This record gives sequence, structure tokens and C-alpha cells, in this order.
Amino acid sequence: MTEVQKLQLEILIKLDEVCHRHQLRYYLAYGSCLGSVRHQGFIPWDHDIDVLMPIEDAKKLSRYQTEFGKRYFVRSRETDCSFGSIGMHVVDRSAELYVKRGNKILEKTNPYIDVYPYYDCPRTKAGLVFKVWHSHLYKILVSGVPQNHGIISKAAAGMALLFFRKKNRERDIRRLEEGLSYKRKSDSICDYFGEDVSLCSAITYDKNWFSKPKKMLFEGLYFDGPTEPDKYLTKRYGNYMTLPPVHERNSEVRYELIKNGVNQ
Repeated sequence: MTEVQKLQLEILIKLDEVCHRHQLRYYLAYGSCLGSVRHQGFIPWDHDIDVLMPIEDAKKLSRYQTEFGKRYFVRSRETDCSFGSIGMHVVDRSAELYVKRGNKILEKTNPYIDVYPYYDCPRTKAGLVFKVWHSHLYKILVSGVPQNHGIISKAAAGMALLFFRKKNRERDIRRLEEGLSYKRKSDSICDYFGEDVSLCSAITYDKNWFSKPKKMLFEGLYFDGPTEPDKYLTKRYGNYMTLPPVHERNSEVRYELIKNGVNQ
């Protein structure tokens, strides 16, 4: 493990502790779930930890901020009005790092792990498409016009923003946030984030795959993962046990820990 990965693991340990104390559900997800199954820890060329939480539990997490101590901070739109994301971070405030691409510094930040809420989703395809559009608009209002998703997406997002007055932005965000929740009987879940979501569709997962958490080995410790990690990973990645080609294993972005003003 790198020094940054060690710090991220310590954040995960604290998250696990607080969640178990208050019966909050979380699951290793994305590359962290894949890394647990395939490598029993971090994917060697990966640099982060991702977890999923039911939206109702994710909303409760910041209530227990004091239990994370002075070192850790649950960062969300509720706790930091400048946070431009619809997910959450659990941040280690005791350290700083540079996020770099090549020799260019992209940002200076603290080590953190990503916490993504997931939602029950409609049982019909039309209902799901409506929620997907809803999620795109929500992300645009929270994060602004996307810069890395092509000219068409950028133009569409800019047009969408014209229909929402800036002074009412927070009210509209709250309404959209509430609208993403599905209150009726549901057989599946969706997180409405990242590569799982396109313009009119999203990958959904059987709700039973995220019922009782399964203990999964990650860097010598056990954490909560999906009830059915094989089914989740197969739907998410296909033949997930096959390693990607060598040229795809090195991330363009890397983290460099800062100690006493010196890169490590």
C-alpha cells in the first residue's frame, strides 16, 4: 500500500466503526469491491475507496460527525455549502495531498473516501428513464455544466440551467433531491452516478444483492460488501476476474502525499 492508501484504509475503518454502532448500512463498491474479490485489497493501480449506502442511511451519517473525532469530517452539501457533489466524502483532515496528472497539479486536497448514496428505483422502464433525467438535472444544478463529457452534453446542460433562476437554485435542488427517492415497492436499486448512467438509462441491481452485508477481506481486515458480490460485479464489469491489458492499468491521475510542505 502507498501512504495515501494507508490513510484511506484508516478512514474506512472509522466509517465501519460508526456505521456498525448506529446500524447504518454500507457496502464496498466499484473498484473497492472488485479489489476485495480479485486482490483482497486495493487494485494495485487504483487510488481510492468507494462505498455505497442507502440514501436514508447516507443522510444520517453526518448526524454522527462528533463520533468521527476532530481528524475526520463527513463532507456533503449539508455540512459544506461549497461542496459541489451529489455524493459524500469522509475526509482525513490530518493530511494533505496533491492530485496530479503528469507533472501538472490538478488540485490540493485531503485524503478521503467516496460515499455514494443509492436509491430504490421504479419497476417500469419509463419510470426509470424519468428518474435518470431527474438525476442529470440534479447533478447539473449541484455541480454546474460538465466540462469533460463532450460538446453536446455541455450545451444541453447550459440550456437546462437557463430554466432555473439562480436565486431559487437551492429550493430546486431540494425538490430534485427529494424527487429521486422512490417510495413505492421496488425490486431494484440504482445509484445514478458515474459510468452506471447514460443519457436515458442506468444500470440497476437486484435489491436482494444489497440486503444483509457480506464480510469481505480488504487489506487484511473485513468490511461490509454486497450480499451477492459476484452478481454485482458481473453486472457491473462483466468478466471481472480477467485483468485489463497492461496499458490500461496505470491511472493518468496520481496522488502525492504532502509532509511538512514536501511531496512524498
